Amino acid sequence: MKLKKTGKLALILICILLLAGCNEQSNNTKSKVEENSSNTSINESSQSEKEIEIKEEDIAGMEKLTCTREASAGTDTEVNLDYELYYQGDYIQILHSKEEIITEDQDTLDEYEQAYRSIYSHYKDLDYYDTAVIRTENSVTNDTVINYGKIDTDKLLEIEGEEDNVIKDGKVKLEDWLDFAEQFGTTCE
Repeated sequence: MKLKKTGKLALILICILLLAGCNEQSNNTKSKVEENSSNTSINESSQSEKEIEIKEEDIAGMEKLTCTREASAGTDTEVNLDYELYYQGDYIQILHSKEEIITEDQDTLDEYEQAYRSIYSHYKDLDYYDTAVIRTENSVTNDTVINYGKIDTDKLLEIEGEEDNVIKDGKVKLEDWLDFAEQFGTTCE
């Protein structure tokens, strides 16, 4: 039973991470999002994290596409995935993803929280890759903003690897991301 639960957890995390544009890495570092002059960065700290806000000036002149996906990680665990894609022409400039795990099972929430923190510890020194892990009584939300228009994509690819990545020639084509997301049941408006 425990193996089946862990397998489902791993499968959901892999799908979530692929859609957000990252591969699984491991390390245990707690992180907190703090704003600085032009972006936010991950710093070791306590659990009092809040959602990441995108500044209006960062998305000025861009079109927005909203995508969602619902999943289940078992009979008593709900998974909601929301994506906001800000794009200009054929290319995504900013990807804002929120992945929420909802359950009353505190062990499951602990596993997800630890997995998110472990994965994103590898991105802590990468500007324009911002993430927050928000824990409530019955949920864990992973809030991530990737500014593809400003991020050093070479450094990002060093972390994630180039295989099966939607980054091509330093950019993310909207059509490529949508084709990839559709494979996992993501719908966009």
